[in-house]
Amino acid sequence: MALENLFYLPTGQRWGPNGNAEDLASGFDNRRLDSSVFTLLQPLDALVGGSASIGDSHVKFEYRYDILNFSFAYGLTDRLTAGVEIPYYWAQNNVRASVDSGPGSSANVGLKTGPGAGLCGLPVAVLPLACPNTRRFTTEDVQQVLGPGLPEIPGFGYKRIEDFSDDGLGDIVLGGKYQYLRTRDWRLAASGGVRFPTGRQDDPDDLSDVSWSSGAWGLLARVHHDYIVSNVWKERPTPADKTPIAEPGDLVVDFTFRYEWVLPDRATLRVGDPNALTTNRERVDRDLGDRFEFELSGRYSVRPGLSLSALYKYGFKLEDRMEGHKGYPTQVLEEDTGSTEQLYMVLVSYSTLPLYRAGRFPLPLDITLSYRDRFAGSGPRTGGSPSQVLKTRYIGLRVQALF
Repeated sequence: MALENLFYLPTGQRWGPNGNAEDLASGFDNRRLDSSVFTLLQPLDALVGGSASIGDSHVKFEYRYDILNFSFAYGLTDRLTAGVEIPYYWAQNNVRASVDSGPGSSANVGLKTGPGAGLCGLPVAVLPLACPNTRRFTTEDVQQVLGPGLPEIPGFGYKRIEDFSDDGLGDIVLGGKYQYLRTRDWRLAASGGVRFPTGRQDDPDDLSDVSWSSGAWGLLARVHHDYIVSNVWKERPTPADKTPIAEPGDLVVDFTFRYEWVLPDRATLRVGDPNALTTNRERVDRDLGDRFEFELSGRYSVRPGLSLSALYKYGFKLEDRMEGHKGYPTQVLEEDTGSTEQLYMVLVSYSTLPLYRAGRFPLPLDITLSYRDRFAGSGPRTGGSPSQVLKTRYIGLRVQALF
């Protein structure tokens, strides 16, 4: 049985399609709110001699996570183990959002407040700023347009862009592990399991929410290879068939391969042209890309119970496939959804097992302090995509009790 808490450092960035770090709100920040974003402005393009704009947006997101992982494993035999992993999430998004429509901005149209004259007498709610009885848009006006709308201006039905916080279960994983080879130098095992989509999924009507589950079921397969490198030079080799390996001077290298087959599912999404807001909603058929991970790690035993470890992982995900039934451009949702990640982790572990066996400590515990950094990656720019790759770092504390 183990408890691990991951204390994430605040992040405001993700890895973009070209492998560059970019702001989480880059799709909304420093943008002209013109006719390419709000299609209702397109009839005014000719009146302003270009692209009608209500101003410039300024948006910043900062995500904060805290994840508590509970895991329990039971040895059915000396080689076969069954277990469950249950994560619990606390997530926040600290939001700064405003619209600049003042002099010097891109704003050239505003809200009509009274009767116009000449061409400005058009029966529309938005007119060029040069027209009489026209005022500039405010941040609250734009929030209303994104949400329920303004008089004579239909809204898009989004929730307010503001601070977000929520907590709840993550995706639960149930599985088993079988050690199929155990020699003096090697320990080889394979595991499989099921990922249950019990975590919070993205809300298509909330541009500032935080999700932590794709919403799709997954079938997991893994292979694990442990090799005692130090047996090459040690006068008295440490046999891998003795568990656990904890003799000073032992160096163990592990290679792990992970594969997740993400099962097809359905989800309600907004589907529209790239970079444009839309009210088009559809329950589409999804086939989120399968995931592959290659992990290499080494663990060195400094003294009885104390070990140092380092880990490197490279992972990639295949592209998503979306299919709608209303003629909306679902191919937009597939763009750049193939993703990659690279991370490293350093760990310090201490086990009381040697003391417990000697009768000098009441419980056999493993305590691990870790630091992890996802230092490279690539993924989609769409904030609501389950395939985006966040630029994150965390400090982890794990306590495991052996029974």
